[in-house]
Amino acid sequence: MKLDTIYCGDSCQLLESWEPGRVDLVFADPPFNIGYVYDKYHDDLPNAEYVAWTKRWMAACQRVLKPTGSFFIAIGDEFAADVRIVGRQLGLHMRNWIIWHYTFGQNMKGKFCRSHTHIFYFTAHPTRFTFNDHALRFPSARHTEYQDLRASPMGRLPDDVWTEFPRVCGTFKERAGFHGCQMPEALLMRIVMATSNPGEIVLDPFVGSGTTAVAAKRLGRKYIGIDLSEEYARHTEERLANVRDESSAPAQPGNWPNLHAQMLAQIYAETKVSLANLLPNKVALKVIARSLKARIGAAYTVTEVARQLEHMRGGLPKLPNDMPFVPRNHVTEEAKRYQRRILRYKPRSKKTDAWTEDQETLRTVI
Repeated sequence: MKLDTIYCGDSCQLLESWEPGRVDLVFADPPFNIGYVYDKYHDDLPNAEYVAWTKRWMAACQRVLKPTGSFFIAIGDEFAADVRIVGRQLGLHMRNWIIWHYTFGQNMKGKFCRSHTHIFYFTAHPTRFTFNDHALRFPSARHTEYQDLRASPMGRLPDDVWTEFPRVCGTFKERAGFHGCQMPEALLMRIVMATSNPGEIVLDPFVGSGTTAVAAKRLGRKYIGIDLSEEYARHTEERLANVRDESSAPAQPGNWPNLHAQMLAQIYAETKVSLANLLPNKVALKVIARSLKARIGAAYTVTEVARQLEHMRGGLPKLPNDMPFVPRNHVTEEAKRYQRRILRYKPRSKKTDAWTEDQETLRTVI
């Protein structure tokens, strides 16, 4: 096991050959067994075979996890219950069954729109584990709505339904472009900050687009990633080459480091209060300044926080109903064009209980 390395190979085989009890945090976003088109892996196993494989890789991850370690698993509806059962069989302790809720790009005709992914938060031990609650807090409604001086100056923790992280869509600047299932960097940063400390080891056994490793490196952790695809592993290494450890950057009022500005924007998204209502609220701004210091280790004054929020006005996360309505002239204005990768699937065969896949196509979406 070599730190700060992306391995190309079978996760189970590699993990089963490594020294046990070395890793502080595991985040796994495995194939969902829904017929998705990957570079190497065939995402169409029969149900029983997929569950058996899930138990094998979960046990392999548990083996390399420290007795005080944490284990997160992202999974779809089809096998979420199986992951919970396997976790219980392995003796893992479930802290949260998190719902990552998103809405963009979802459309159904014959059922309610699916707009979430399950994220299981397990620990190896029931009471001995890392949970940095101070690095997760933000202003509560008692600060933002009532300006209540009796409210905790530390702020509140996020719920177990996460709505602050949109899917990484094709037009997003964050999009790496070589993997279709890229996780939001801010979501992984929340997990890494919450359940590990600087210098500790973060493992992703299905590293894919490399977001877990990127978040770990930016926050001063050591990373290990594994992927079956040579192409995904190579692209992840190229992506990591452009990333640096930003965890010890000092405060720079007037010229904020990228990580500091990104953390401030994330706290703004979590607070869910428009800038016009937030800037005059000194009670809430004090909580934001305190929370920001806990996340980045550098202190900014309330005035500096307010000034930076004003400076970032055009680039802050969009809140519901926070944008003024501007009528569009559909006669003279042409919509944005971009290339979108569309995957096509056929229903599962009743005989084989497996997915069959049609070829991948490219279409210009208007």
